Amino acid sequence: MKGLRCTTTNCEHNHSCHCDAGVINISKSAVCTTKQKRNMGTLGQAFEAASDFDRLNDDNTFVQCDSVDCVYNKHRLCCAQAITVSDGKIRTKCFSKRTD
Repeated sequence: MKGLRCTTTNCEHNHSCHCDAGVINISKSAVCTTKQKRNMGTLGQAFEAASDFDRLNDDNTFVQCDSVDCVYNKHRLCCAQAITVSDGKIRTKCFSKRTD
C-alpha cells in the first residue's frame, strides 16, 4: 500500500506522517500493534525533516489486518487504496476501518 498516512506523535516508524516499518499489524480492534515508542518521545519527532521533504511518499507498506469485520480485510491483508493510522484516546488505531 502506498497511501498509508500515520499521524501518531510518538512512533519510531513515523517520519513526516509516513510509516517506514515496511510491515504493520492491525489488531482485531483496529489497534496498530507495530507502534514503537521513540527513545526521545515526541521530542524526537520534532527534529524530523520538514513534511514538504516527502522522501517516503513512494514506500510500499504491507498491512496485515486481523480486524475481520472490516470491509477492506481480504484474507488478513488490507486492500484499501489508502488508510490513516493515528492516535486515539488510548491507543494508536487504524481510522479507515469500515464495517458493513
